[in-house]
Amino acid sequence: MRWMLSQRRNAVAAGTSDLPPVLAPVSRSFSRTIRKYGPRAKGVGWSNADWQLRRFQIFAGLFAYEKTGLTINDLGCGYGAMFEAYRDLPQLLGGRYVGYDISPHMLDEARKRISDPRAEFILSHEATEEADYSFVSGSYNICMEANEREWLGYVFGNLEQLWSKTRTGLAFNMLDRGTPEKAKTLYYADRRVFLDFCQKALSPKARLFDGYSDTEWTIFVRR
Repeated sequence: MRWMLSQRRNAVAAGTSDLPPVLAPVSRSFSRTIRKYGPRAKGVGWSNADWQLRRFQIFAGLFAYEKTGLTINDLGCGYGAMFEAYRDLPQLLGGRYVGYDISPHMLDEARKRISDPRAEFILSHEATEEADYSFVSGSYNICMEANEREWLGYVFGNLEQLWSKTRTGLAFNMLDRGTPEKAKTLYYADRRVFLDFCQKALSPKARLFDGYSDTEWTIFVRR
């Protein structure tokens, strides 16, 4: 079994030349930040660890009433902070977590920090495993050099692929287009456009969750 996981991981890694062009600058950026700041919130672009944890708590509301044995896909897992936040929850008892990232340096940190047998880390820009729930925490906000059309096309396509690997529910967050001060390397989204897309392309049960921040919002999608 361990050999099979290793082979699968190597196969995914070998396919990193298939990384969409819009993601190459993002991968380089995250590799720089993790080397500079190490495995902490700032290393994955967060201003502080409290807000990073708050995001994970918001996502966890999607599976609050689940029992044990939950499986989770974490797209853009960084150094594994989501697994560390969830590892002691009853829902993860006997469960499985798969983290994906496009930065090899991020995954090196995750594997050094986390040896829990429930966790696996894969170099990929897409989910390769089916899971009960899938989450994207902040990854769609870092567009770097991509223009609006390129980034929107990538995110929509990526969401459809992730949904195809999701059995029960999906959640992701976006920075709000109405944010007054905007950074050039970040993407600020129109919540109406994204909610409409999710309800039509993924599930009519998609719902917007906002009001918890002046600068971002979250969409929950259920089967």
